[in-house]
Amino acid sequence: MKKILSKKLPLGGLGGFLLAFSLSANAQTPQQWQDSISVLSKKIDQNPRSLEYRMRKAECNIALEQWQYALDEYSNILDLYPTHIGALYFRAFVNNKLHRYSFARADYEQVLKYEPDHKSALMGLVLNNVDDKKLPEAFDHANHLVELYKDDAECYALRAQVEEAMGGLSLAIDDISSAIDLAAVKLAPNQRLSYADAYTQYVLQRIALYRKEMSQLNGKSKSDEGVLDKIQADQAMLVSRGVPSRAVK
Repeated sequence: MKKILSKKLPLGGLGGFLLAFSLSANAQTPQQWQDSISVLSKKIDQNPRSLEYRMRKAECNIALEQWQYALDEYSNILDLYPTHIGALYFRAFVNNKLHRYSFARADYEQVLKYEPDHKSALMGLVLNNVDDKKLPEAFDHANHLVELYKDDAECYALRAQVEEAMGGLSLAIDDISSAIDLAAVKLAPNQRLSYADAYTQYVLQRIALYRKEMSQLNGKSKSDEGVLDKIQADQAMLVSRGVPSRAVK
């Protein structure tokens, strides 16, 4: 059987993929996605080995959160093309949605067998281990990601999530601050921000961490005031650059 090794996912990180996919999903109504599934199912009946039609149908299933149908379709693809990286990656993503953590982990690891530095699969593996309460493993993979992609804000933001889950608020704040600094380099001077921008999301993540830090200070007034000042500074900065005030409260 001919091997098919897809190129790396065009959106390097899982967060980027999820944001782009969310925007794509919002562009169509559920009925339009369902209509697409009907058309693609007929095409698959006529062309059962068509990789394109099966991948597109699975995408529609994901858009409708039809996780089991998507899982079945990616499994069908992998029966035909066992080394297809895209199908392995997205089957892992779907398995994670179904809380089939060990199966998801196996698929992510298979992707990494073919492409050891595959950023999306590494990020997926981190989140898989967080969901499965395997935090030391998640932290190890997050550290590996940052070592591989030292200038990638998304990797620092992901490690901050792991550190927060492990109770390391100070480390998480340091990492999300690094993500903010790295993302800022890509912004044009005085660029207006939207809620969906990565930079905005990182700042909101830091605000949430500051709030958690305040709740742990438990009335230590001077420390409380210092953290509150940081929260208000982040909020004011986002609003000044176009993010609606209701989104930063």
